[in-house]
Amino acid sequence: MKLLYILPEYLPDSGGGIITFYGQLLPALMDAGNTVKVLVCNHQTLDKPSLILNGVEIEYLKSSYVEQARLGCRKFDNPTFWAFLPLAWGAFAQAHGGEGYDIVEPTDWGLLFMPWVVSERKAKVVVSLHGSNGQVNWFSNLDLQSFEGDVVRLCEVAALQLADSIHANSRVNAAFWHSKTNREIRVIPPLIEFSEFITSQAHSSHGLVVGRLQSLKGVELLCRSLQLVDGAKIEWVGSDSAWGNFGEMASQFLRKTYPLVWGSKLQWLGPMTYAEAMKKISEAGYLVIASIFDVFNMTALEAIARGIPVICSKAAGAEMLIEHGRNGFLFDPEKPENLADRLKLVASMTASERIQMGQRAQDSVKALLNKERIVALLEESYRDVMKSSNPPRIDAWAASLLSPSSKQNPKPKPGFARRVMRKVVKFFNAL
Repeated sequence: MKLLYILPEYLPDSGGGIITFYGQLLPALMDAGNTVKVLVCNHQTLDKPSLILNGVEIEYLKSSYVEQARLGCRKFDNPTFWAFLPLAWGAFAQAHGGEGYDIVEPTDWGLLFMPWVVSERKAKVVVSLHGSNGQVNWFSNLDLQSFEGDVVRLCEVAALQLADSIHANSRVNAAFWHSKTNREIRVIPPLIEFSEFITSQAHSSHGLVVGRLQSLKGVELLCRSLQLVDGAKIEWVGSDSAWGNFGEMASQFLRKTYPLVWGSKLQWLGPMTYAEAMKKISEAGYLVIASIFDVFNMTALEAIARGIPVICSKAAGAEMLIEHGRNGFLFDPEKPENLADRLKLVASMTASERIQMGQRAQDSVKALLNKERIVALLEESYRDVMKSSNPPRIDAWAASLLSPSSKQNPKPKPGFARRVMRKVVKFFNAL
């Protein structure tokens, strides 16, 4: 098969979960005999020279296509649309609408999928769900929802209805989007091949969280839970983020709101390099994923590879790897006392019990996420899409709304442009 991926990030750059997901998957598809190309679409990598890495052809979006698309996108008096749709439509133009490919797979993040589902098909379109702009906005701070975000979410739902097929990398995210679209969502978990799985013989007694210090990752939930646990110590690795709408940072809010927890039971270490964070995971007694929403959370796999027990929120996609009490622990993120009970439980385990739990988790990951199984699942889904005789769904209203206009509207005001760039930076930091 000839496959084209429209992604906001890819190797050799560093980044978040999307790079982790595709960085191992695409070379494996090459090894299976497919032709694979990536078009990387974000403001930071425009006009970079093309390259080939592990057999995968990597092309970067050209600024000339973005600027041309921006002329037609002036109609969008919405910071999210104005920030991301010129990139999305620029990618569509640069890739010639997918001509010559069997499958085009764009992500939901960055609105990259929208042009492909409202335009004439030159290839089958499979949208891959990794956390949409609307989702990130919704779960980041439920008290600060705006009409702008509401419009984006409604458009995401309408546009997803038009895809030939939809993939999610977890049961949690598949269920979320099925409830919104009533579409079948195929679950294609991450492919993970570690060079070796480590059986750690010595863990400390403290826990660890790796992720941005934000509501989405469950930092306030963790603080509330730690109020119920004596003697606990959890370290948090990750950068600070804005909290609320008053210019306050998360660290400031948490220090003020949870003075008996912040700095003692929960110790924030700030951002670290990837290597430093992995070293912290190797030294931890257990990893906590406290997210109130997470499409997967790849740190769970990093911990499992090192034999570290995982306490995982049922709202995080990684829950699909955990058999509660056997190879890890699950908790209800709506009940702080539930997480508190799990923290007490893991603290009571002996070193031998933790090692055994870590080994059982490794066995589960080897069975569920191995290269042969994931490539077979994905290729089967692609073949089903290609064999389908169903004509593509056409929706004139969605196309009219999301397509660039031929009318040359005035350029947005400078203040609007500044808000757009802040939104771009915020969303890319959330990746």
